[in-house]
Amino acid sequence: MKHRVKSLIVGALMLASTTALKADPREAEDVAYRMATSYVAKGFSMAPTDHSGVLGGGQAVRFLIPVTKGLDYVFLSGADRSALDVDVYVYDEVGNLILDDRRGSKLAGVQFRAAYNGTAMVYLHMARANGLASYYVLVGRRGVAKDSGPAAVTGEAGVQPN
Repeated sequence: MKHRVKSLIVGALMLASTTALKADPREAEDVAYRMATSYVAKGFSMAPTDHSGVLGGGQAVRFLIPVTKGLDYVFLSGADRSALDVDVYVYDEVGNLILDDRRGSKLAGVQFRAAYNGTAMVYLHMARANGLASYYVLVGRRGVAKDSGPAAVTGEAGVQPN
């Protein structure tokens, strides 16, 4: 009898931990779109990407985004409740860090003005998670492309959601 009660308790704990660690892609998408509402109000055209998925703690993904000199960009990453800390890093084509968001939060985002025409390398790092966590990335663009002249990269890390 004692062994049976112990087995029931262990089984209940395993079931509870399994359901708590289940990744929820729809939740991650909803979070990302809620984060985007303030950027739409600021004139950003937000677009979904094909960059969504599931990562465990310590794992990262890299994706490339074409950028145009003079346009403002925002990269937002929504995550489900299994995510504990998500970081975003943006590099230029030669590997120089443009901007990052390394706050200890499950919400991550950066905003910057492109100083070149080409590609930005964006890394999404699931720094900490309970099991597997879902993420969903949105990209926003705003402004008019510049043809010539020097342009400095300006940016803002730790973009706050609404």
